[in-house]
Amino acid sequence: MNSSAGSSYTLPAASSPYQHLSAKRSHSSHSASVSTNDLRDLANTLQELNSHFKQNTKVLTEIKDYIAKVCDKQDSRPVDDNSGVHKLERVTVELRLVFLKIGEIDTLKEQFQAEAFIQARWAEPTLKGTNIDSFDPNKFWNPLLYVDNSVGDLKNDTWHKVVYDGIDTPMIYEMRKVKGVFLENLELNDFPVDVQDLSITVSTTRTVNEVYLTADTSQLSAINTHAFIDQQEWRLHEHVETSTKFLSNPFTPSQNQHPAFSATCRAARRPGYFYWNVYFLIFFITVMAFATFSVTYNLPQNRLQLSFTLLLTSVTFKWVVVRCLPTISYLTTLDKYVLLSMVMLCTVCVWHAIIAVLPTDIAPYWDKIAFISFAVIYTLFHVVFFLWMYFVTYRRRREMKRKDREYLKDRLEHLSTFANQSNDEPNKHVSSSAATTVLRRTTNVKVDRRLSNSSDGTFRRHSVEGNHQILTNRHAIDGNYRATSISNPFNSTNSFHNNYNGQRVLITSGDIEAMTMKQFQMGSLGC
Repeated sequence: MNSSAGSSYTLPAASSPYQHLSAKRSHSSHSASVSTNDLRDLANTLQELNSHFKQNTKVLTEIKDYIAKVCDKQDSRPVDDNSGVHKLERVTVELRLVFLKIGEIDTLKEQFQAEAFIQARWAEPTLKGTNIDSFDPNKFWNPLLYVDNSVGDLKNDTWHKVVYDGIDTPMIYEMRKVKGVFLENLELNDFPVDVQDLSITVSTTRTVNEVYLTADTSQLSAINTHAFIDQQEWRLHEHVETSTKFLSNPFTPSQNQHPAFSATCRAARRPGYFYWNVYFLIFFITVMAFATFSVTYNLPQNRLQLSFTLLLTSVTFKWVVVRCLPTISYLTTLDKYVLLSMVMLCTVCVWHAIIAVLPTDIAPYWDKIAFISFAVIYTLFHVVFFLWMYFVTYRRRREMKRKDREYLKDRLEHLSTFANQSNDEPNKHVSSSAATTVLRRTTNVKVDRRLSNSSDGTFRRHSVEGNHQILTNRHAIDGNYRATSISNPFNSTNSFHNNYNGQRVLITSGDIEAMTMKQFQMGSLGC
């Protein structure tokens, strides 16, 4: 009993190591299972990393290929003459042209002399958020504009202006004054009551994929009708029309198309000289043919002699008209009238030859019938010709007058819109030199009165709030100006030191343009 009791007592002692080993094995198996799960998670993570690595490698390869294509495209583009700066997207350039002076219009050579002001502007995103006091146009993108239809040497003076509006992308203004001779294909169908288009075409060496030329949306192209040399022969219309087209360069292997912008003014010929010196003389010569019927019908030699003299005189006047026109393959209005008058003279000559062979008993009767018939036909011819002149040849003149009225209406609307924008957004002049100007425009500024140096020499006052900082570049203002025919609008430092309510007041962009245009006109009169 004791043994059984002892055995029952020693069993727990004997089973204690066994239980410890079992627990240890159980813990080892649990640890093995845990480490297996970790290894599986690690394997899954490595597999995901491998797949992501392949995807990232593919993306990086695509980026590398795209960059290589862009570099190849950049290398294939023509290099900028100034800085070699290119842009990936197409840039919109707004153009505005002002005809400052129209010189002689040469109908025979189909060309005219003119002096014009060309303004181009485009957005420059690289200037957004910057604060510069001077602008170097050689370091930025340029549309590389040139005048396409000029003949010979063209006087070209160029300068730039940068405008910061505070919100939108800064705008670069490229302004130039050109003076020279320009080609124009003259349409002489209605001569001498014709209206000619006088165009200046601005193109670029860049292709249509790089530049898009369009008319300025804020300011209309204009013309100065007072500075015109041939006012005795022509009359300038008030309106200016703009259009865009594409030009092909035959000298490049690719023959890419280049955009072009044309500004067209109209000049109507004053026909008084040709009315009095050609039309009336031809009319009188033709009317004199009816006087030959006063010679008796039995003297046809005298009738024919007078008729041939009148015919040769009309031929002489026809050559006078030809010398005023270029060699053209169509008839003008004056040519039609002269030729029809010559046909009338030829018909009279033929009748005088016919009446010589008619019997004497019926010759007086038919001679009287011929005289009345010729008189009626010649009168009807003039009635039809005058009606045709009014409804056909003068129709273009009436259309030009209608366009003048529409243009003046649009110009007043643009001026009122620009005045409202100027009141809401006054400009700040940052720096100025002989070639560049930097302006900063601030928004939400309360403008009371305005002090500016306007084109008529009067002064207008305005006040600027004290929390606006006006930056000026004294070195650029006080620097020496270039000795060119272009006068800098900021010709005095006094404009930048006018004090009103303790603040410095500056002129606005509209006044800058007005002063510039006035100086252009003064320079044109002195040329």
